[in-house]
Amino acid sequence: MKSRGFKADFAHFLIESGEHLLSVLWPAADARRAASLEIIARTAYTAEESACHYLETIGLDQHGAIRKTLELARRQDSNEQTHEDIFARDLGGLSLWIDRFVARHVAVIVYWLFAVVTLFDHELASLLGEAVEAEAVKTYQRMLLEQPEDWLHQPATPIASAYWKEEGNMWAARGDQEPKILRDVIEAIARDELDHVAANSHKALAF
Repeated sequence: MKSRGFKADFAHFLIESGEHLLSVLWPAADARRAASLEIIARTAYTAEESACHYLETIGLDQHGAIRKTLELARRQDSNEQTHEDIFARDLGGLSLWIDRFVARHVAVIVYWLFAVVTLFDHELASLLGEAVEAEAVKTYQRMLLEQPEDWLHQPATPIASAYWKEEGNMWAARGDQEPKILRDVIEAIARDELDHVAANSHKALAF
């Protein structure tokens, strides 16, 4: 967590507690865990987009902060979708029925939680999002350490390669080199999550 204070500590406690529960099903830092958690994380941004659009629509965005948050949430949502596609589609992380079932049902709960919290306390919603991304960073750092070298050295997945070539993608914009192997992809995703930590901390300060 980049943010400090009671509310930030509370947000981190909630998300860390939830992550410990999910680790019962997904203890290893592998494609199963990554794909499932990315579904849940992306849903938080989708909920934030919905709530911010509603607040903007009813005329509560007097200084443009909500519009900026909405635009940032859309970019983050798109980036998280790429993460999910890499692990779920390219690497088969959602091949098991139980993973799809749990991830999608938890995502429904997360959607409504973040939507309601965003409407009434956007600072807390942003801090919760920051805590989610802080936990994601840990997952990808563990993946780089725990997964076998032959797995990490397989070629970059098709979706990762296609994303790097998209106009305005976060990897090229940040100055990353085109990923050649899966290790490069995971390192780029870990940097994405660090960027999301900083972005959510900034959004919390804006409100």
